[in-house]
Amino acid sequence: MDPVGGLSSDWPQFLEQFGAASLIFAAFMFLLRWVLKTQDKILDDAKEERKLSQGVMISYQKTLEQMNMQAGELHRQVTEAHAYQRSEHEKMIEGIGNVCISSQQHGKCLEQITRNLDEQGKILLRINGDKHD
Repeated sequence: MDPVGGLSSDWPQFLEQFGAASLIFAAFMFLLRWVLKTQDKILDDAKEERKLSQGVMISYQKTLEQMNMQAGELHRQVTEAHAYQRSEHEKMIEGIGNVCISSQQHGKCLEQITRNLDEQGKILLRINGDKHD
């Protein structure tokens, strides 16, 4: 005789033997069974939700790691490019000085060339971060 599963055929005999207490017990067992099944379903749903959210968090973490690697690579490339530009500008400034010396020796259009080269030199200095004119 299963008080939870099947009371259909044994119900009258069960009622005679145990009385109203058996009905209360059977109702309690059905209620307990329902609560336990509901709790199992809730726990299974929560477990599935945790798996999904953990997958999302892992995906976010991988994305952030990739973005950090890309940012580091970009920073390295920018630093390298700036160093190259600075060295090229220093060569240009040195070349401007050489042109001025050469122009002074020849004396043709000296004033115009000097002003132009001075301004180019100031521009190059400003590009390279010099705050003084």
